Amino acid sequence: MLTIFIAIAEVFINSGFSTALMRKNNRTQTDCDTVYIFNIVVSVFSYIVLFIIAPFVAKFYNLPELCIILRVTSVSLVIGSFGGVHRTLFTARMDFKSLAKYNLLSLIVSGITGMTMAYLGFQVWALVTQSVLSTAIGTICICIGSKWRPTWTFSWSSLKEFFSFGSKLLLSSLLDTGYRNIYSVVIGKFFPHSDLAYYNRANGLGILMSSTPTSVLQSVTFPALCKVQDSTEILGATYRKIISISAFVVFPLTLGVGAVSYPLINVLYTDVWIFAAGLLQIIVFSSMWYPIHAINLNLLKVRGRSDIFFRLEIIKKILGVIMLCITVPLGLKAMCYGAVANSIIALIINTHYTGKLLNLGLIVQLKDIYPSLILSIIMFIACKFLSTVLGNGILSLSITICAGIIIYAGGAHLLKFKELALLKNIRK
Repeated sequence: MLTIFIAIAEVFINSGFSTALMRKNNRTQTDCDTVYIFNIVVSVFSYIVLFIIAPFVAKFYNLPELCIILRVTSVSLVIGSFGGVHRTLFTARMDFKSLAKYNLLSLIVSGITGMTMAYLGFQVWALVTQSVLSTAIGTICICIGSKWRPTWTFSWSSLKEFFSFGSKLLLSSLLDTGYRNIYSVVIGKFFPHSDLAYYNRANGLGILMSSTPTSVLQSVTFPALCKVQDSTEILGATYRKIISISAFVVFPLTLGVGAVSYPLINVLYTDVWIFAAGLLQIIVFSSMWYPIHAINLNLLKVRGRSDIFFRLEIIKKILGVIMLCITVPLGLKAMCYGAVANSIIALIINTHYTGKLLNLGLIVQLKDIYPSLILSIIMFIACKFLSTVLGNGILSLSITICAGIIIYAGGAHLLKFKELALLKNIRK
């Protein structure tokens, strides 16, 4: 229920400046200092705002305990702001090994702490502590491990330069963050709280399979491609490869999870959560397109076209809210089907502008991804049939997953998918 408030505050703290800083190849110490100071000031301001509105948020959901939970959870915003620039510089240098070590340490320590507190009966406070502790440990590690140190030099000219690019990304991110979390707000307000739990569980699993590999790919490719942003030919060829690889990896992951949704939910969370399996089976057809959306929008950022980026977000979010208003009275499953339809509409809109910039329109991209799409759908149908026949036990889950791997990997090998060679080159 509180996700949207934290997420919007994080957008304000970043303000698109981190992306602008990373995109600038000749960044200076003053540039970094300016963004660093700006992030801290905005994070403190955001915390004060959240602290003040906490009682109203609790009243909105009719849950008084949300007031203190929001006030404590929001502390992580201020803590995290001290490591924002350090993280950006690590990413710009493509030093993902160090970031991985810091993230792993924070996840292990905070995870063990959270699980211990949950076992001891601290309930929701186990989650709150885990969240704040994870941010604190990660920030401390990244600040100690980074060679960069702030000199507290602030430049209005640097701020103005980053603002011209970052302000549009800020507005775009606000729209996207608000829209992505509006489902939770609507469900939490107008549906039973259990329905919000079902939706969040299904949506979390669906997004996990698409956002994780996409985020990894984006983190690696964005700083590298910023260095060749002026070469249209190199950008176009590289992005076609990225789109192909993304589809090859993400399509089977998302549709595979959808195919085994019932035994997966039953084994991981018990049959109490089985209603979430039906939602997950629908949601994956929306989340599977996430990497294609992200890559097309990433291209706009690389080319410095944050104005088009913002324009697209306005159009897509208006259509998304209209779709939400139509489907809310029809129930949770109708809302999920609406999200699928909206994702496909957004795909058409995003690729339209990519086609104008680099001649990589929808038709060209579909030619690159259709082999992975067709093979993934075949795998989905086969695995769905198997899981239905074998039931919702762990044996069914194991057999179906193995069958899916054999069908997809075997089919890709027999049909000699070009993505296999690309992945081998990347690994080397």
